[in-house]
Amino acid sequence: MDNIILARNDKEEIARIKQALNQTFKIKDLGVLRYFLGLEVARSKKGIMVNQRKYALELLTDASLLACKPTLTPIDNHEKLSSTGSVPFTVIQAYKRLIGRLMYLTNIRSGITFSVQQLSQFLAKPTISHYTTAIRILIYIKGAPSL
Repeated sequence: MDNIILARNDKEEIARIKQALNQTFKIKDLGVLRYFLGLEVARSKKGIMVNQRKYALELLTDASLLACKPTLTPIDNHEKLSSTGSVPFTVIQAYKRLIGRLMYLTNIRSGITFSVQQLSQFLAKPTISHYTTAIRILIYIKGAPSL
């Protein structure tokens, strides 16, 4: 399935483009954009607001953390992340998937970018400490999933 977003002030031009696309490809117009690739789009007179609230809540649900008490920071500044000194995390694919999902969340949540980048350095050989830190980022997100 392929998706496309058309955005323009000129509604007649949008209609012309959709008609041209429909002649070559059978397209389905889903109307005004509300949700696209994990991004929620809300319009108001002040402008367009984009967030990843639904995506963040899905992450929390998948990790069974929806009812957790949030933390104030995404990473413990006193903890030094390293490839040694902790027990290896054996479910490497689960760690990679979690880090990938957190990376996608950095599109809107720049406050977790540094923490996720630090954890992404250990994709080949994650430890329990790395996984615990990734979970802490999720717990931090719980504090404001629509930020």
